[in-house]
Amino acid sequence: MGPGWRERCDPGRPAWFTPVLSFLLVAGLSPFPARAQLISPGRLASAHQELEGIRNCTACHRLRQKGVDRDRCLACHTPLAARVSSGRGFHGTLPENDCAACHKDHFGPDFDLLHFDPVAFDHERAGYSLTGGHRDAGCRDCHVPAYLDDPDVRAFKARYGALDRTFLGLGTTCLRCHRGADPHQGQFAGEACDACHDTNGWAEAPGFDHGETRYPLTGAHRRVDCTGCHPPLPAPATGAVTDAGSIALRFAPIAFSGCASCHQDPHGGTMQGACATCHGTATWGAVDRGRLESTFDHRSTGFELEDSHAALACATCHDPAAADTLEGITLRFQPRASRPAYPPPRAETCASCHDDAHRGEFRNPRDAGGCDACHGQSTWLPARFDLARHDAAASFPLEGAHRVTPCAGCHRSAEGLLQIRLGNPDCATCHGSDDPHRDQFPDRGCSECHGVESFRIPDFDHDRTGYRLEGAHVAVECGGCHTPEPAPSGTLFIRYRPLGGECVDCHGGAS
Repeated sequence: MGPGWRERCDPGRPAWFTPVLSFLLVAGLSPFPARAQLISPGRLASAHQELEGIRNCTACHRLRQKGVDRDRCLACHTPLAARVSSGRGFHGTLPENDCAACHKDHFGPDFDLLHFDPVAFDHERAGYSLTGGHRDAGCRDCHVPAYLDDPDVRAFKARYGALDRTFLGLGTTCLRCHRGADPHQGQFAGEACDACHDTNGWAEAPGFDHGETRYPLTGAHRRVDCTGCHPPLPAPATGAVTDAGSIALRFAPIAFSGCASCHQDPHGGTMQGACATCHGTATWGAVDRGRLESTFDHRSTGFELEDSHAALACATCHDPAAADTLEGITLRFQPRASRPAYPPPRAETCASCHDDAHRGEFRNPRDAGGCDACHGQSTWLPARFDLARHDAAASFPLEGAHRVTPCAGCHRSAEGLLQIRLGNPDCATCHGSDDPHRDQFPDRGCSECHGVESFRIPDFDHDRTGYRLEGAHVAVECGGCHTPEPAPSGTLFIRYRPLGGECVDCHGGAS
């Protein structure tokens, strides 16, 4: 026995015990069986009862040697021999070669061969340090038959009915003990638990870094609880509740090809393109307007911005409140599009946003064109409806002074809007209110005397009036005979008819 064994194993044993034990063992070699009980220092513990009797002494002791032969102990305790030879576990680290230094026998069947103080025992010497929550566990919380995995230890201890008393045979991996409480239900088979978890608590995973996955968390995603993205797994037959009372979550596979994999579309399908074009992960409610307005390709909406449209601020068309203040603009928004930061308006035609200045006159245009048949997006005026198109499409070709008359000179209604369709116009359609003749010629058309180059009559044939100009009358100006006179309204007009044809009608009577 090594020095100090009394203090380590049995400090209460008297000093005279060793010489007496040696004497009895030597005396036990006598060939007389009747001396067996006299030679033996006492009956064996219940675990060694099959070795009771003088003929079995050499199963543990060598002749003429003190103490117990370690090799003979390990010859029976084969699972422990394997640990000692490989330096594993507590026994593999002991320097003593004498098993009896700690394990005494011959004190009767009820004597406990294992002297173990769980408070003083340094578990690190067993090759497994107790940390975190393991410090609070009792020895028999872990060292129970259900967790004993070593087949040799299990077979050996079962043979002697000692499965519930041994401390050998436990593994060191988490699932050796927590095998019935895998919170991931095999999602991480083949991976060590301590790659993510430690012994301080199973609910946390301090070793896990989401940045090392295929989906690093940024912005507001870093503040979302795991359950916000990882839903509970369907409960298996054994239940999905772990030993910590938590619900098993699905960690793989999780779809993350796009935002819609997790988030419902707040635009109701009215916006095309990737969400990241407008949104970031910093917050869901805000849109990076600078980034959006500098990078967003409006063609992805099906409405390409050109010319003046391209220069407009986004809010001009995508802010209902701002659009209400614009003259001539009436926006109508897509259904289910009231919540987004940029609600999409209806934009099938120009009239979807722009009030119709023609009051429906071109709903079925004869030239089969929409607004862009005449107007462009750079400026609405002047229109692209030129003189050539007027000559070709209108029933009233422009000639003479009419070719330089502004469109509004003829195509303006009482409300100030352009009235394009004028029916079958004649001179009175436009000039009726300015008739200089005050209905003196209701039976004649203007074109009988006037042309379209000028309203002045360059060469009027007075013979057509029934009063032929002769002599000095030829040189008289028209106003010499056709003088102004007031109309009932007070305005002056030139009297052309009726006029007398006698001399006294102009010159009066001779004096």
